[in-house]
Amino acid sequence: MGDQSGKQITVFTWVSALVFVALLVLCVPLFIRMPLATDVVFYDLQAETALKGGTLYKDIFETNMPGIIWLHMLIRPLIGMSSDALRIVDLLIFSGSVLLLMCWDRRNQNSVSVMLWIGITLFAFYFSLSEWCHFQRDTLILLPALTALWLRRKQVERILENQQAVSETAQPSVWGWAFLEGLCWATAFWIKPFVAVPALCVWFGSWFLMRQPRKLLVDLSGLLLGGLVLGAVGIIWLWQTGAWPWFYETFTEWNPEYVESRKTGWNTMRFAQFLYRFFPWFLLQLIAVPLALSTVWQCGKQWKQRRSTMQTGQRDSLLLSLMYLGWLFQSYAFQHLFDYVHPPSHLLAIVLTGSYLARRVQIKPLNLVWKTGMVLFVSMVVLSFPNFKPDRIRLWQTCVFHSSDLQLKAKLALMVQVDWEDLAAVRDYLESQNLKDHELHCYNTTLIYLYPELSIAPATRFVFFDSTLIFCPSHREEILESVKTSPQKMIVTDLLESGFDRKTALAISQNSDQLTPPAYPVSLKGAYPWSQPVVFRAGRYLVHQVNRPLGDIFGRGFIPTEEQVQAFARRQKSKQEKRDSVPTPGK
Repeated sequence: MGDQSGKQITVFTWVSALVFVALLVLCVPLFIRMPLATDVVFYDLQAETALKGGTLYKDIFETNMPGIIWLHMLIRPLIGMSSDALRIVDLLIFSGSVLLLMCWDRRNQNSVSVMLWIGITLFAFYFSLSEWCHFQRDTLILLPALTALWLRRKQVERILENQQAVSETAQPSVWGWAFLEGLCWATAFWIKPFVAVPALCVWFGSWFLMRQPRKLLVDLSGLLLGGLVLGAVGIIWLWQTGAWPWFYETFTEWNPEYVESRKTGWNTMRFAQFLYRFFPWFLLQLIAVPLALSTVWQCGKQWKQRRSTMQTGQRDSLLLSLMYLGWLFQSYAFQHLFDYVHPPSHLLAIVLTGSYLARRVQIKPLNLVWKTGMVLFVSMVVLSFPNFKPDRIRLWQTCVFHSSDLQLKAKLALMVQVDWEDLAAVRDYLESQNLKDHELHCYNTTLIYLYPELSIAPATRFVFFDSTLIFCPSHREEILESVKTSPQKMIVTDLLESGFDRKTALAISQNSDQLTPPAYPVSLKGAYPWSQPVVFRAGRYLVHQVNRPLGDIFGRGFIPTEEQVQAFARRQKSKQEKRDSVPTPGK
């Protein structure tokens, strides 16, 4: 009987491995050929600026920590500027996180089959996400954060092994490993500081487990020093490159308004759209949150009643649960509903749920409720999985044997933020204009791809121009000044991102001399950039020829209505009358 069971486990393990390999063979080529998100291209531009001797935050505006730019500066000279190469790096970093998550419960009797299915689920989740979530800061910091979590688990064991006072040989070991852990957390912090919340949760959980004040002080001193050392290295770099004053100004004068404006993104409609894009994966949170809270409660109850050392499995579950709860809390409490913020909490939820099911099966078979729930969930995943759709499967051979181009990216994109073929037409037109650095201004965030395609630098330091204008309205004059002092010759605008719906943006005027849609306010004068003459159009994209004076920025960056045009004209006329009424000196 035991031999037969062993054969069944071995066969199931081989089947699991084959499913894992099949998933990777199907999805990896499609993943690599997908387009990059606008944020990733933006970080590329910042890294290129710094590598060419420019100053971060001064020559190119950024509201985030510089860690992600340092990462781009490190890898881009090694791999080149190919989007495919960067996606391979993303896949390698993500695979490192998956490996750490798969092996987390290995010593607690998780079988190889269970580990493989956890890995399959983690990769399936990541491959189901749109390009907006790939090579983004939140998922990237998961690797150093998980490394720190493993070091924290080992540190707890190291301290609990000797319940006596710290010896001369043990103290350096405890301090040294804590220092290394501090470096890991600081690495993640420089990329995105919100990681501090799960880091604190994990450390307080380890303090709860160890309960040895002297050893905890040694541990805490090493942890803090590791973080401070890497923090000091980063600050020195910012200071030596001249970026520190601009970095400080950004975080004290620009970011408070930027953060406050972001809160407007939390509304019922956006939340519903967010749930739709993460369906059915968000359902795992409904299971993982109670599991994590139950683990914390049970551990606290045990500590209060018996004050005994917990078993290895309990300690591991507690640390992972605290990290998950901390990560989930900061992503919803301090961040926004952008998709790229939330993959790490879902990945941790997958591991918590999978490990719980594996332990439950070891005790007794799953009941009908669990079996039905698992079948329904797997069915929803399979039916919604994008790479199982025929139109994407047909692209597999092309993805294997050809590098990505704009046409292939258009077919593989899961979030249609860009009309790639129309953008290619705009690129071709601009190439014929022989533009140089700073002579092109891409008004909308979605147009950022044109800069690397044309190998030219942006017209102003505000690369995400419309976003900066919307989220930092009190700095409008400074933003407008950067426009007026730039040598720009061409402006590209995106009608869809500037207030038009798709039908209106793509409409064609009956007047053959009018390139713009019928709803475009052609009577607008003096409002940048809409009053600049349109010389080329491809779908939703307009190319404007710059005529000076440029005019003023109108409203909050969107295309004005005719009523707003008239009100704007009246204000301009009133301003001109006031200027004319001022006596000229000497007359």
